[in-house]
Formats: sequence, C-alpha cells, structure tokens
Amino acid sequence: MNILTFILGRPIKAQLQAARLSADASDRESLQEYYDTQLAPLAARYETKRVNSLKATRKRLYLSLAIVAGLVLLALLGHSRGLMLFPLPLVALLGLGFWSFTPTRQFKRQVQQEIYPIMFKYFGEDFIYNREMRLDMNRLSAAKVLLNYDKASFGDYIQGQYKGIELVVNELTLTKDVRVEEWDGNKRRTVTRTETRFRGTVVELSSHKQFIGHTVVLKDRGGLANFLSDSHSGLQRVKLEDPLFEKEFDVFSTDQIESRYLLNTAFMERLQQLAKSFDGEIQCAFFRNRLILFLPNRRSRFQMRSIFDSAHFSAEFSQLNREMKQLFAIIEVLKLNEHTGL
Repeated sequence: MNILTFILGRPIKAQLQAARLSADASDRESLQEYYDTQLAPLAARYETKRVNSLKATRKRLYLSLAIVAGLVLLALLGHSRGLMLFPLPLVALLGLGFWSFTPTRQFKRQVQQEIYPIMFKYFGEDFIYNREMRLDMNRLSAAKVLLNYDKASFGDYIQGQYKGIELVVNELTLTKDVRVEEWDGNKRRTVTRTETRFRGTVVELSSHKQFIGHTVVLKDRGGLANFLSDSHSGLQRVKLEDPLFEKEFDVFSTDQIESRYLLNTAFMERLQQLAKSFDGEIQCAFFRNRLILFLPNRRSRFQMRSIFDSAHFSAEFSQLNREMKQLFAIIEVLKLNEHTGL
C-alpha cells in the first residue's frame, strides 16, 4: 500500500508475517534472540494499533475532502456574487489535512517512545533513547566547528557506553536567516531566506587519552581562505607532516605540541578512513576532554519506516543495528578505547 492506494480505498489489513532480520552472520543469532524475546511479543498489539490509526486517518481524510469540496462550491457561488472566498478552501485544506493525519503521527510517536528504547537496550542496559534530552548547545558552539546560526533543532538522543567509552549521539539541524538581493522584474529587492548551516549527527565520545588544549579539525577551507587567514576563532594553524591529510583538513589549536600528539600519523590515517564513509564531510574537535564529531547527514538515522509497512519492527531493528554498528566503528577505527596513544 502507498498513499495513493490508501486514498483510493484499498482495504487496510493487518500483516501477520514479520520480515526476516537483516544482519551480518556474526550478529544474526543474538539479534534474533533479542527480537524474539523483547520485540516479537509486542508486534501483534502494535500492528493492530497501526491498522486502527490508518482507518481513523482515512475516515478523517474523506470527511475533510467532503468539507473542502463544499467550500470550493461555496467559493464559486460567492465569486458569482462578487465575494472573494477562494482562500477559504485552501486554509481549510491545510488545517484539515493536518487534523486528518493526527492518528498516524500519534502512532509513530508512541512507537518512538515505547519501542525504540527497548531496541536500544540490545546494545547495553545503560543505553538511553530519548527525543527530549539534548546536548549542551553552548558547549557545541564553544567547540568552534559549527558555523554561526539563528536556530537549533534537536532530534533523536542516544546515550550509552561501548567498550568503556561514553557515547552520546544527538541529531541536530542549524539554520540561519540571511538577507539576499534578487531581481523582481526591473526592481531589485532584499528578501530573507533560511539557510541550513548544518544537518546531521553530533557524536560526543570520551577518550582514555587525556588532553587539556582545544584542537579542531575542519574540512579544507580552500587555498584563498588559508592564504588570507592562518587562524580560526582564536586558534592557531597547526602544520602537519602529512600532505594528504592537509589536503583534506585544516587543523587549528591552542597547543601546538598537544595537537601533534593527538593527531599522530596513525590517528590521521584513521580519520581519513572514517571520512570516506561520510563523503569527506566529517569535522571534529578535541574539547574539554571529549572528542566531538560532526557528521552531516540529510536523513534521520533512527526513524520508523512507512506507516504503510507492518509494525513488526524487524526492519527497524535491523536498520538500527546497522546504524549503531557504524557509530561503534568510529570508536574502533579511532581506537579511543585503547589506553595507548591515540
């Protein structure tokens, strides 16, 4: 089923068969065992709730379409009598459309609040999933990696430990209103547009390596910017011996010696390897005894599938496992869990 067949009245039926879990052979057995004991017993109840939410949405949608159709006829009659009523159907369509899909939004919100925390416990009893908690935006801004912004919006928040490393993950979107000039016919006018300055995932990790300075690794700013400025927000440029790394990144720090200690040859190689998984867009900061990584991403990592798919959660659990393994791989690749040098 899709939105078109849903509107056209295709029967809404519960899907009784769960899809198979998708995972590497090394994970499949433990993943399946957890699913069978913790998630499968809830599937039938939530599948019934999914079907009921779709039925309620369809009833509301049909009623809303009938109301809008009546308002369109009213607007046409009003037009013949010189009355301007055409905005009325449009306003009603927007408001009633939002009202119509309220049951499915409520169902998705319930799944996020009740099912996803259970899924995350697979990775450890200390794992927390919460959409209300968030990282300290003042600390993220003080890390001097993000561009200036006007509005910050947070999404999914995950907290836990992996191999002794504290892990916090928070989805973040930053926007800024900018004034630009454009031509309107023969006249130039100034308009305000909202630009997305960052959309993605912030990963904050503890490290067994202590550091007291502040070092940032930014994607390369380009030759002109580097020529004009040898500093960044009060931090001084660090010259490294790896030309390939310097071609991809610019490094700035309060402590030249410590920054070279942190960004030794092995760590630079690992960071370059990690950057390939994120199209070279990764940036990070060693700040207040934490490694903070900024990973651009246009989609939510932890999102329920379509409301038209079954609520057995096998696909969501499989996807969640893949996403978390990628985040755990950051710790593995950067060797943050080892007590030796970075």
